[in-house]
Amino acid sequence: MLKRLLSIVSFVIVSGCSSFSFESNLDPDNIVSYFELSKVKIYTNSELRDLNYEDIGTVEGISCKMKENEPEPTEKEAKADARSLALKKKGNGLVYSTCITLDDTPACLRSVSCYARVVYVKEDEEAHEQQ
Repeated sequence: MLKRLLSIVSFVIVSGCSSFSFESNLDPDNIVSYFELSKVKIYTNSELRDLNYEDIGTVEGISCKMKENEPEPTEKEAKADARSLALKKKGNGLVYSTCITLDDTPACLRSVSCYARVVYVKEDEEAHEQQ
């Protein structure tokens, strides 16, 4: 712990005396959306049985590889896309049903699609308001 603290202090001192610049691969315009996705909780059907919720609809999250030199699509990216779509529908919960991988579709060389039901859990809001 002490080594880490000394490293951080040294870094701050050295960077303060130089023309050091820092670049990140995070898109500043998307920083808010990175954290917004955590507002959509993942549920199972059995977890919803005891909750006060409303069905909002369904979403299909997609991860697509359009060109040969692009990275492979992932289930993680498709699920993040589904969460983003759930937020747009004003949902705060998702129940995933399935994810599938397809090759050579009209739009993608390879894609992963994850299907989910969007819900709005009212008790999450009530518990948040009481805190």
